Amino acid sequence: MAPMPELYPTLHRVRELETAGIQDLQQIIQTFPIIDNHAHNMLTEENSYGSAEYPFECITSEAQGHALTDHVHTSLAHMRAMKDLAAFYQCPETLQDVKACRYEWVRRDYAGLIKRCFEGTHAIMMDDGLSPEIIHPFTWHRQFVPTVSRIVRIEAVASELLESLAHAAGFMRVGLDADWDISQTESFLVRFNTVFRNQIRTLANDPNVRGFKSVICYRTGLDIGLESRSNFRPHQSLTDSVLLQSFHHFLQRAVRDSNYRIAQKEVNDFLVVAVCDVLEKLVDTDGENLPFQFHTGLGDTDINLIKANPAYMQPLIEAFPQVDFVILHSSYPYTREAGYLAANFSNAWLDIGEVFPMLSRDGEESVLRQALELTPSSKILWSTDGHFYPETYWLANKHFREALEKLLTSYVAAGDISVSQAIDIAVDIMFWNSNSLYKLDEERKFPELLRACGREAGDSMRTLINGGSKAPSFRSNASTAVATPGLPSARPGPSASAATLTATNQNLAVRSTSISAPSGPGQNTTAVLAQNLTLFDAFLQTNPGVKYIWVQYLDYTGTLRNRMVTIQQFRKQLATGKYLGCTSAISRLMQDDHGATGVSATGQFILAPDLSTLSLNKGIASPSATVQTWWMLETEHSPNNLDHWDRCPRWLLQSQCDALKSEFNITILMGFELEIIFMRPIYNDEKSDFADFTPLHMVHSWANMTFQQLDMLPMIEEIVELLAELDIHVPQFHSEAAPGQWEFPLPAFEPLKAVDVLFKTKDVIRNVAKRHGLKATCYPRPFAFTCGSANHAHFSVNGPGDTLDKYEAPFLAGVLDHLPAIMAFTLPIEESYERVAAGIWAGGQYVCWGSQNKEVPLRKCEPGHYELKTIDGIGNTYLSMAALLAAGLHGLRQDLKLEYKDCMGDPTGIGEEEREKLGISVKLPDSLDKSLKALDRDKVLRRGLGYAAVDDYVAVTESLMQKLRGFGEEKRRVWLMARY
Repeated sequence: MAPMPELYPTLHRVRELETAGIQDLQQIIQTFPIIDNHAHNMLTEENSYGSAEYPFECITSEAQGHALTDHVHTSLAHMRAMKDLAAFYQCPETLQDVKACRYEWVRRDYAGLIKRCFEGTHAIMMDDGLSPEIIHPFTWHRQFVPTVSRIVRIEAVASELLESLAHAAGFMRVGLDADWDISQTESFLVRFNTVFRNQIRTLANDPNVRGFKSVICYRTGLDIGLESRSNFRPHQSLTDSVLLQSFHHFLQRAVRDSNYRIAQKEVNDFLVVAVCDVLEKLVDTDGENLPFQFHTGLGDTDINLIKANPAYMQPLIEAFPQVDFVILHSSYPYTREAGYLAANFSNAWLDIGEVFPMLSRDGEESVLRQALELTPSSKILWSTDGHFYPETYWLANKHFREALEKLLTSYVAAGDISVSQAIDIAVDIMFWNSNSLYKLDEERKFPELLRACGREAGDSMRTLINGGSKAPSFRSNASTAVATPGLPSARPGPSASAATLTATNQNLAVRSTSISAPSGPGQNTTAVLAQNLTLFDAFLQTNPGVKYIWVQYLDYTGTLRNRMVTIQQFRKQLATGKYLGCTSAISRLMQDDHGATGVSATGQFILAPDLSTLSLNKGIASPSATVQTWWMLETEHSPNNLDHWDRCPRWLLQSQCDALKSEFNITILMGFELEIIFMRPIYNDEKSDFADFTPLHMVHSWANMTFQQLDMLPMIEEIVELLAELDIHVPQFHSEAAPGQWEFPLPAFEPLKAVDVLFKTKDVIRNVAKRHGLKATCYPRPFAFTCGSANHAHFSVNGPGDTLDKYEAPFLAGVLDHLPAIMAFTLPIEESYERVAAGIWAGGQYVCWGSQNKEVPLRKCEPGHYELKTIDGIGNTYLSMAALLAAGLHGLRQDLKLEYKDCMGDPTGIGEEEREKLGISVKLPDSLDKSLKALDRDKVLRRGLGYAAVDDYVAVTESLMQKLRGFGEEKRRVWLMARY
């Protein structure tokens, strides 16, 4: 199976930074990827041809109306842009010809045009506040670049909240004049202040959000008053405040005119101060916060140019020293003022965007020179301010690279700086400064970028020449703190791109993401419930057609069970914290609802929804969404307070992640190679049950598209497209060797999310297959004449500094020592052992590991990155991955020595003498009986996962094994394929 192509095949690599030459500098500037720290969404295709409201001419000017259409063609910026675009489109150098050529390209392949214009862009911090009705959502852009995160406009958040709260307060009732008493407004303002701050906190915890932005520059200017800081302090009355008076007039006008756009100075100032206050408090509680961007300088005629000067921001920057302020758009024509602030305040940063390509060549170079006059290069960030038209990205990056190359080479020629210093300056401004400020951790996903610019992994969090202005941030987000019960907040985890593909030799070290699981007693507070409602209401606002929620929970047999509730009932549960109950027998229940040995009818637990997993049902004609759950127990003294039940599979997995993080500062990333066989179901005469499953076709082979396989392609592509709509971006997909078999490698995430995504993907595949009259199955060995189906698990060990050097070997030693017991979870039925054998690339017969060796159970793909091959798609993957991590954790705690050496061949075929040299002596279990006995004897795993959970698992697995042995061979095959 061929590895994925390089993400940046033309990237120039500096072998030795200190000996680099001027050509290395030039090539690095032209080929090193960029992080665009401020840009906007692309227009939808139907809007992308240009219109009177959004003319194509605006790509080089902020002017509007006749000032744009009548005169822009005489500006140097426009003329240069037309020459560049004419070369891009290979057409004459006129606006009309460029428009004609782009019209054809958009009509023929709009996505292809965007992809071409985004070349060289690695990450985009996307402000999605521009005309949301005509643009693609920010997540849509992830198909073009590895990382796209959201920058949230605070004024947009506030406007939406104001309208919603005004409606709830009754201010918008028909016939009610907008002249209520100011005392009512005071109560409303207090309520709005609380909800707005909570919403900002919620957004700050959203993995997709990497910062906030204010357009107060457009609304009332940058002379931001700080008086509102004292308005909401304890024992402080709002009654006589200027803020209340101003807010009262604004709210009455907004209700009367049904226009909640906020352009009232005291109110706009209050919003900015409130956000700064929330961000500063996040530093105290979480140790870090998110940057706060401000539009400054260059803009359209809405701006008061005098008050667009960032010098007005100095009191604000001084008042909130722990908030990182990003001064956008080069502050043109106030670049020097912005540079002064960035140079003198550790929490101020200068963005040098938008002037490219809005200015002439000299103007662009002048802005860059002014930025570097005083400002340390570690405080300068690059952005395109690309918006609406993909050509804005392409032109801005092209002009910026040209200007940066010209300036830095001239400084080198003048003897001001060395080539190595110039390279550091270039890559910091282009990439590493934003990577550090926005905490993207791209160096862990793409260590080749560090090497390309002559840096070692130890420099990964360092920006600029002198080592950076801030301490490194190794935020793993795998929470070890006592979290809040009820529902967790949305957990971070933007989907990994093709570059973080788990099924190739790409590095798995993508940014780990947090789980905010309900944990600990007694915190089902009103604030938490309000936050949960906010999350759910935001989901419904985005997906207004949803009528039902499927509350999901995976039992110990790997059966995904569902309870369906209306959205009204689900919202009521969120509001009260009173969730669905479920029988405790679930941990000893078989697939057909018969109880396993020792099952009890007594007891129940609570299904607490994890809102971070809330997602639409796809591939099925149902107006519904699904949500995974935590299994919780009511505490003895208060039924409203919840504790984790020690049988909860998701919690067992998350608790291993928490321990790895808290004890060793290790973050684990996981991804799965999901193999599915599509079969044609044959029903009995009554159509009440399956009689058999037959191959869809027989002319089929690995990574091939035979005549018969082509018939499947529309269905396969439908699956991939529906997954993408759920933000599950399959980096590749291909046919496997068995008839009707396909592989869907899934992106890498932190373990809990990775398993959540795995079962969501299975749901979608099942639904689409059913719609096409087929059965999708993970049954491990449907055909005796060819290979079976697996669910290979990739995992990587990640952390700061020398984490791999210290911990990779003992972690691996722990996994290998307990692998026979782990297999009771990963190969949970007797048929599972028919798939794994020597000589068929399925994991072999011995406990061992090997670099790029597919005949061993643990293939080493890269340092710290392994593939577990002895696992299939049957069973509860939360439990199996929890067992894997518990074993690795034991190795770390005991500092186990890795006795096994790298096996480079088939351990079965190399002979006993060679195996002895490699430390290979233990055989893998070749039956479920043997692996269950290994688990029963394994005190480490029993203690690590909890004796009760392991006992329940062994009981249900043994009971199922005995049940199936009472079936004939054909009956058990059909029975299992019908359920998996």
